[in-house]
Amino acid sequence: MVQSFGLSVVLLIAVMAGLSLGWWLQYRYSTLSKKTFAHNYYRGMSYLLNEQIDNSVDKFIDSLGVNGETLEIHLALGNLMRKKGEAAKAIQIHQNLLNSNVLTTRQQHEAQLELARDYINAGLLDRAESLLQELAEVNSQYQEQALGQLVEIYQDEKEWSRAIHAANLLSEVSSEKQPKELIVAKAHFCCELALISIEQGDVTQAGKYLKQAIGFDKNCVRASLISADLALQQKRLDEALGAIKSIPQQNPNLIHLSLPLLCQVYEQIGDEDALLAELLLLEESYPSNDVLLVTAEKLRKLRGDHAATEFISARLKVNPSIRPLIKLLDMQLSSAEGKANENLHLLKQLLDKVIAEKPNYHCTKCGFVGNHLHWLCPGCKAWGSIKLIKGVVGNG
Repeated sequence: MVQSFGLSVVLLIAVMAGLSLGWWLQYRYSTLSKKTFAHNYYRGMSYLLNEQIDNSVDKFIDSLGVNGETLEIHLALGNLMRKKGEAAKAIQIHQNLLNSNVLTTRQQHEAQLELARDYINAGLLDRAESLLQELAEVNSQYQEQALGQLVEIYQDEKEWSRAIHAANLLSEVSSEKQPKELIVAKAHFCCELALISIEQGDVTQAGKYLKQAIGFDKNCVRASLISADLALQQKRLDEALGAIKSIPQQNPNLIHLSLPLLCQVYEQIGDEDALLAELLLLEESYPSNDVLLVTAEKLRKLRGDHAATEFISARLKVNPSIRPLIKLLDMQLSSAEGKANENLHLLKQLLDKVIAEKPNYHCTKCGFVGNHLHWLCPGCKAWGSIKLIKGVVGNG
């Protein structure tokens, strides 16, 4: 097993090293002694091909000295080690670069950034943080990248206030207009702080964080949902309703998340007719399966089965979809008898199985799929990238 693993890694290293070193030998090493360089090159390759991986990296470092011209070879080998899961070897290579005294300031900063990434990969976040803070403070060429890595570290450690601070600094030094991903992330950091404040019973502070979230991203549905829930708990029904009604303009694809809160508000107000009117307006303006099904259920309660089935049937003619069809079958089962009931029940079972095998959400960045909404994608760690799946089988 060790031999097989070693062979695969050595093969990758050999290809990389052979191409890189051959190119450098021809185009970039004209100032070096060809005899000396070739000797070092073949020694390194010999170790890589014939020694164990632990020893081959050590010998390769020894055989190929550190200088401005060999820097990229060392960096490439270190990065390959990191990608292959050899964190300790990657750290060794990049530390060796930093310990040398022949690199320029820019080259030292580049090696420092790569070493920080090694530490992150190895789970040594404190060490990575220290290196990255140095790069961010000295206004280096790699300041923007260092701040981006710091935001990720603070996010992973759930240090939301520090994540916001680092993200704000990143916005200031960014070479481009503040990216949308960073704006969205800062709003979610504020939402996380608001939830912590709510758990601690500090509603006032939670409200400040939620306002800050909307200040960062006016389309932050999560902030509106938390605000609505918080207002509802405190019986501030008009405020709760206002937050809920802002969601369709923020992101119509997330209206379904607000429906339980909308129903609760009107239940406390005691006006189910107004709730039905609001649901019908939502379904007409922002049609989706979730809104349709909630509207149909409320229509059924207030006006009977016939009104609900007519409503669903009319919508299915315009936009065929399995979930409303299942609801329609479920309603018709109660009145069907004999063979008709048996056939409808069988059809519903088949459709239920089709739906059960399909995910509800997907990430628009990495393709992650699941049945539950994640504000932070478990796959690519992007905020707000999970969307409801639409279509005949979807919820949308």
